[in-house]
Amino acid sequence: MDQGAAPNSHARKPRFFRAVPPGSKLAASLEQVRSRVWLLLVLVAACAIYFYFVSAGGLRNWPVYGTYLDLQADGFRSGHTYLPLKPAAELLRAANPRDRVNIRYWELDLSYFEGKYYTYWGPVPALVQALVKSLLGITRTIGDQYIGLVAGWINLWAGGLIIERMGRRLFGAVPRVVLIFSILAFACANPLLHSVTTAGTYVGAILSAQALLVLGVLFAFDVVWYAGTSSARRWRLWLTGLIWGLAIASRVTVMPTVAFLIGITALADAWLNERRWWTTFLNALQLGIPVALIGVGLLVYNKIRFRDPLQFGLLLQLSGYPPIDFSFKFWIPNLYRYSLGRFVGSCQFPYVYQEWWLRGGAPFPEGFKLPSNYNTDEPTVGWLLAVPLTWFIGFTLWFAPRRLTLRHRHERVYAWCLLAFGGMATLTFVAPLGVYGTTMRYLSDITPGLVLLALLGAFALRASRFGLHTPKFVNSGIIVLASVTIAMGCALGYQGYNGHFHKYNRELDATFVKALSFCGGADPGVPRFWP
Repeated sequence: MDQGAAPNSHARKPRFFRAVPPGSKLAASLEQVRSRVWLLLVLVAACAIYFYFVSAGGLRNWPVYGTYLDLQADGFRSGHTYLPLKPAAELLRAANPRDRVNIRYWELDLSYFEGKYYTYWGPVPALVQALVKSLLGITRTIGDQYIGLVAGWINLWAGGLIIERMGRRLFGAVPRVVLIFSILAFACANPLLHSVTTAGTYVGAILSAQALLVLGVLFAFDVVWYAGTSSARRWRLWLTGLIWGLAIASRVTVMPTVAFLIGITALADAWLNERRWWTTFLNALQLGIPVALIGVGLLVYNKIRFRDPLQFGLLLQLSGYPPIDFSFKFWIPNLYRYSLGRFVGSCQFPYVYQEWWLRGGAPFPEGFKLPSNYNTDEPTVGWLLAVPLTWFIGFTLWFAPRRLTLRHRHERVYAWCLLAFGGMATLTFVAPLGVYGTTMRYLSDITPGLVLLALLGAFALRASRFGLHTPKFVNSGIIVLASVTIAMGCALGYQGYNGHFHKYNRELDATFVKALSFCGGADPGVPRFWP
């Protein structure tokens, strides 16, 4: 029976595959590629979704939400670290340029120092833009949305490959349809699509840092999976360190997360080695040296700009909001709003709306005491409501390995994933939690880690005794929560910060509203454009 099945199976393959001798290395490689075609198609489809949203439905002239990255890129191309923007004469003469009486002369959200404008986020996104413009001979101003889009693409590809690796290697038999919905949920989870859609300058820095963080975790996953057995392990360690160093040079607030990831990756790779701690030290060096070198470069960059290596420009920022004052007193209200911040439902497409300019503690339960200078202006829809896939996070801890020996590869990799994704979902948020208010874009700092952590729990539930006895129930639960996550992310991404489609493609927006709303003449209760 088996001998008769093989030729039929061989005959069903494409002609090119049939021409390759069976059992050869080339045949094995081609079969592996063939089995991953579905993954390529899903990732390309997710990229197309991002493209559609950024372009407001395929507009030829894309909406632009900032050009500071481009100006910084042009500054680098001219051989200096400041932006090619000349401050107003009134600002140059002012005794205290940062006094709010001079706000009409400011270039908002830039750092001002000794008569020149600078950016206060890391230089990597602008350096990439400068390199691309030089290679392609581009001289015109281009919007920052391109950096945001490319960073979003890198993030979703790296995250998608991590999810596929977890499903195929760690849990063995996760159905393809579950993996497809999981990858799309990772790509669309709020506020990733929301941020990519309206990627202004500082949003681009956030997206770039997260993309590089997740890309490094992808290579680190392979390091831990092949722990001590792969000939390519060493270059993966160096490459992972380089990528994480670039993440810090995009957004310095990811530094605690990178330090934690270096520690657990170095230890996980060396766990079964007879010289565990010495090998851990060597691994940490290979991961840490590129990070340290880039860190030194970042300090030199600050020294050149501000004559102070520890001055990143944030304290020199010209902002319409009060100066940022990091304080623990903001942690509790921020934790509440980032996790449970409400949205407004409506019969009007896209059905889920964010709220601006809430007053009187409106986003909080009655009696919730807020610090006197706490700000509730910007919309924030909490991850527990907008990303229901994260409800699986509890299972991640429930199915964690109970034995600390971790002698089995699957146990060791599971423990590393739990710690790595958990670190991404918490440590990256230390700085934003101390700010006097919330904003949707800061959720992009933790959403990739939250979703990966949730999927680890979901796949573990599926592989548990309960999951094996009720596979359809568990698979359906994952798909349903992933679908709601996708829908919520797309609805909020459709709006972006500034009514994206309504503002820039009114004809298409009107078509969607007319065809997909179900108000039946009733008041939808929300404006089309908010604010």
